[in-house]
Amino acid sequence: MLLACTTFLFAGVYRSSLIVPGLILLLLVAVYRPWRGPSASPRLHAWLLAIAAAMLFQLVPLPAAIVDRLSPIDRVVWQSLSLAPVLGALPLSVDPSATLRAIALGGGAMIVFVISRRVFEDGGVRVAARGIATVGLVLAAISLAQDATARGLMYWRWDPGEGPPPFGPFLNRNHFATWVVMAAPVCLGYLLARASAHPRRQIRDRTWHQRVLRLFDARSIWLSASICLMLVALVASMSRAGLVGLLSALVAGAFLRSRRAGSAAGTWAISAIGAALVAASVRVNLADVLHRFEAAGTAAAYRMGIWRATMPVVGDFWLTGAGAGTFETVMLVYRRAPSLFRTNAAHNHYLQVAAEGGLLIGIPVAVALVLFARESIEALARDDSAMYSIRAGALSGLIGVAVQSIWETGLTTPANGVLAAIVAAIVVHRSTVRTGA
Repeated sequence: MLLACTTFLFAGVYRSSLIVPGLILLLLVAVYRPWRGPSASPRLHAWLLAIAAAMLFQLVPLPAAIVDRLSPIDRVVWQSLSLAPVLGALPLSVDPSATLRAIALGGGAMIVFVISRRVFEDGGVRVAARGIATVGLVLAAISLAQDATARGLMYWRWDPGEGPPPFGPFLNRNHFATWVVMAAPVCLGYLLARASAHPRRQIRDRTWHQRVLRLFDARSIWLSASICLMLVALVASMSRAGLVGLLSALVAGAFLRSRRAGSAAGTWAISAIGAALVAASVRVNLADVLHRFEAAGTAAAYRMGIWRATMPVVGDFWLTGAGAGTFETVMLVYRRAPSLFRTNAAHNHYLQVAAEGGLLIGIPVAVALVLFARESIEALARDDSAMYSIRAGALSGLIGVAVQSIWETGLTTPANGVLAAIVAAIVVHRSTVRTGA
């Protein structure tokens, strides 16, 4: 419910759209109380707290001498934005309201991650995977229909007012792609887990026809439809970064799956999905896709211009950062070249973290990522159940988003942050029960 509300309520980009998801999250916190009981990953959770603490520190008004020592450029940016001398104490963030929002969204995603791990200890991974598949199926159907008939209006009614047409409830097509890059591999992993859950029963089915009939029960058909529709919607979104991210996720998933013996049913599942994608791709004009990639050079030049404009921010705020969530604000001062569009993102997640957080946030983020990667490897190594495929699919989706983040900042959208937290918890959870798929 949390994932569905955050996704369908305009992907959470408007403050009013976060009221219901916020209430659901508060209910989850009250029920599961993540601060109680032993932590499955005390070091990882401690570094997540360090990230939150660093973001909060950016909001603390500090004496002028300390601010000028830690971040000499901070006062200059404040004065440029206010067009007046700024005296006395200042926070390290150049836009405290934007940093406060970033803390709320980032902290919420961290809480979702911790609570999801606790839920999955009791075997809720299959429920989460089915929920992701259901939301993905509806999301893709709405997005494709809206793209074909809504004439640039969101939900056939609302005009976002600027930028390219929205795609489904997402203002940014690339951020829609981020959602699919994470969700589709999880659903595919769940489908393969179902295919390999009862190999002995599959052996007794002598003919290929019997194997296909046994494989494609109602749930498998539904999962296949969800995956196919999400991938077709991703292609229809014309997101180059999303397609590259998806390809990276599929390559990573194939590598992880190759480390475990696959089943004939799993092969049939992949073949059937491929055939369905070919049939469904009539929705997308291949010439439009090729034209989109032919224009990649122009888009790359535009992004490189933003990256060059961002580098002075990174250099000036290398220690404490300009403030989490303040990239758009600080670029009002640093973007010198004229542009028809406001620069609200660095189009590189790693560069944006460096600009907004400096070493203050960058170091705990890097340590947390290393610890998560280590735990992911250990979780995959110890999982000898059918759930391995779901874990591998979840990790593959995160790898795909990591690649996409070289060109985009899709995880800044609240809906993607919630999904990323759930998917990350699927990868590293420690299940106390053994169940089928």
